[in-house]
Amino acid sequence: MQIEKKYALYIILFIFLFSLGFSMFANIPALQKNFLFADEAIYFSMTQSLAQDGDIEYTKKDLIRYYKAFNAGPLGIFLKKGKNGRIYFAKSFAYSLFAAPFVKLFGCNGFFVFHSLILILILLMGFYYYSQSKSSSFSLLLIITFLFASITAVYLLWMTPDFFNLFLVFCVLFLWLYKRLPHHQKNEKTPTGKLESLLLSDWSDYLACLIAAIAVFSKPPNIVLMGPLLLDTLLKKRFLKVFLMTAIFLVVSGIFWGANQAVTGDWNYQGGERKTFYGEGGYPLEKEHLTFDTAKGGRMTSEGYAQKHLYPPKVFIYNLFYYFFGRFSGITWYFFPAVLALFLFFIRKKQLYQWFILAALAGEILIFIILMPDNYAGGGGALGNRYFLSIYPLFFFLPGLKRDFKEIGISWVIASIFIAQIMISPLQHSHYPATHAKKFPFNRLPVELTLVNNFPTNTNPAARRQEVGVKYTWLYFLDDNFLPRTSSKLEKIGFWTQGTHKAEMILKTYYPIKEITFHILNNPRRQNEVSVRFCGEKKKITLGHKEWGSVSFTPKRFFRMNQWIHIYKLSVKSDKGSIPHFEVNESNEKRYLGVYFEVDIIPEYMPE
Repeated sequence: MQIEKKYALYIILFIFLFSLGFSMFANIPALQKNFLFADEAIYFSMTQSLAQDGDIEYTKKDLIRYYKAFNAGPLGIFLKKGKNGRIYFAKSFAYSLFAAPFVKLFGCNGFFVFHSLILILILLMGFYYYSQSKSSSFSLLLIITFLFASITAVYLLWMTPDFFNLFLVFCVLFLWLYKRLPHHQKNEKTPTGKLESLLLSDWSDYLACLIAAIAVFSKPPNIVLMGPLLLDTLLKKRFLKVFLMTAIFLVVSGIFWGANQAVTGDWNYQGGERKTFYGEGGYPLEKEHLTFDTAKGGRMTSEGYAQKHLYPPKVFIYNLFYYFFGRFSGITWYFFPAVLALFLFFIRKKQLYQWFILAALAGEILIFIILMPDNYAGGGGALGNRYFLSIYPLFFFLPGLKRDFKEIGISWVIASIFIAQIMISPLQHSHYPATHAKKFPFNRLPVELTLVNNFPTNTNPAARRQEVGVKYTWLYFLDDNFLPRTSSKLEKIGFWTQGTHKAEMILKTYYPIKEITFHILNNPRRQNEVSVRFCGEKKKITLGHKEWGSVSFTPKRFFRMNQWIHIYKLSVKSDKGSIPHFEVNESNEKRYLGVYFEVDIIPEYMPE
């Protein structure tokens, strides 16, 4: 073994041991602040159920087991009622099935022990793929950059299938492409062992189809993986092999989807009577009177999904832009190595297999932005675009083998600007996924107006869906530059901005606005200039000591999701701030006040 290669493998081993040490000994409940939310809640519960009970049925035992680990209940857990009347976890069980043995052995920490094992496998696959034609040091740096100069590594610390999905897709591509390396194509190298013999044989493609079936069961848009595998084989006129690959995929898919049907009575784990529960009044089976039907929950079935998510074509065009450049989900900022790989693909000479990869990743991106136009990034609690992890491996293999150290350096420069703060404290940012987006440079980036119901800022209840003006009107705050409402009579109607900071907001209505008026109350400062921006138009007003004033707008530009949902962007900024407690003896107001504002709206019409 070359000395350079040996030391590269040592570094991979050290990364694995470091990850494993954290995984085995970290105080997971404390790090998670003693609660889990949405997908983490359900995957924790479902994996525990598979590990301890050998099933995916939700019972009171599962709830008790959950409370033994975390103080708060499984907030946002997804459950469905089976055809037999029993309750089941309403997500794919693929990730939980593979994680369950580790959870049985190591408890909560087992999730991350499992993640450590798939981490080292990804490192080894990425390293061995490029080290066949590049230096060991470059190959090692490239796969490390792929994982750690993006927010991918954050999802190592999530008890969700996202990192597992990335691993499955990476495996499929590695198994398919390894034999396509130039010296393998020219038979310049003979296999050095059983593993390499497998990788250079047809069996690697059969194994890739098997893993692809699991990947599709875990995340259905991964169906695009089968396109390159089958097309590549078809062009070689290996028709029997195409048949066998298709058969393997269908059989394994049938086993997983069929198992779900056999257990729950439904092929679709997201269909049927499916709800999400937040514990308002209790969870199903928590008490005798609490059942799936009586416990308060929101209906979340996928049935009729397409009809509910029919949006005008312009929404998809906006989403394509947001997918790459959006403030909360743009892959340019959170997964820059992918965007750089795409750029390299277009400026360099290409082979046919690379076009297959491009078609697959483009197809999967379009699936998300077309079928999930208001939630393509993974929900309000997501950090960046978590659904992109299933697509990200395609970019690793997209540019081909002509790569150099410059792209590694550029990736780390961009990462230092945009995601360094996230990578330094990944758990903190996982719990508060909008923290980084409230400061420069993110607060200068375009806001995804299509994702208003799933902004990361919505994890703060005080910033989400605040009623103002007439009915069917809500404010969504994009930063911390406002003061949450108090019980005072004044603040039941409007809001105070925080000092001299600009409060940026989104106004959502179910009707078009004919005119909007901002009624503004100044703080105790004199000659305070207040700036209000609405739909790109800016107006200023100067107010005296505790003086009221008003500015009005007739919206000329706004974003319309469909015939009901209208989105308006606005901001309010005060040039002077005041802390009355330090300025007026009689005042106990210690908040840093900017200006108080109320909203008065004249709609063009009101929905019935």
